[in-house]
Amino acid sequence: MIADIRPAPTAPTSEVLAVDQCEAARLTGLSAKTLGRLADAGEPLGRLKIGRRVLYYLPTLTTWLASRAVPSAAEGTR
Repeated sequence: MIADIRPAPTAPTSEVLAVDQCEAARLTGLSAKTLGRLADAGEPLGRLKIGRRVLYYLPTLTTWLASRAVPSAAEGTR
């Protein structure tokens, strides 16, 4: 029932520097566990551990995600 009263997550604004692992998973389309495994394997995701909290530095995460993008066939013909 808690999910019924929580506000829907909003898109991060330019003022947000880091997001929690659930929001990072939502933004990337990957699970939080997969993000953790990638970070453990050395992928530059911008993972920050503060105590027991895990955050992802948004500029680094978005740069990593953009570097993984595969160009579409239409972009390759320009």
